[in-house]
Order: sequence, then C-alpha cells, then structure tokens
Amino acid sequence: METLDLKTALRTTLTQKQELVRDYQSFADRIGDQEVAKMFKHFAEAEALHSTQIKEKLDGLA
Repeated sequence: METLDLKTALRTTLTQKQELVRDYQSFADRIGDQEVAKMFKHFAEAEALHSTQIKEKLDGLA
C-alpha cells in the first residue's frame, strides 16, 4: 500500500473543509426554514474549527 504524504493529505482536507464552510453558510443564508438554517450555520462553524486546526498543523510542519 502506498504511503500518503502528510502535507498533501492535510492540504486536500483543508480545501474540502473550506468548501464545506462556504456551502453550509450559503445554504443557511438561502434556506427558508429557520431551524434548518440554524443547523447549517452550526455545521459551518464546526467545519471552520476543523479548518483552523488543520491550518495550524500545516503551519507547524512548514
């Protein structure tokens, strides 16, 4: 089995998390149901936290 490069994995995951933040924020802003909008905002916040953690890890490896 091929070894996965740590920085590549973190960069790829960071990009995915950042895209999810944008998507969830957009959904929250555009959805008519306030309960679902709140749920999407919560998801966006969680993904933003993950993004920050990944970025910090990447910065520590540089």
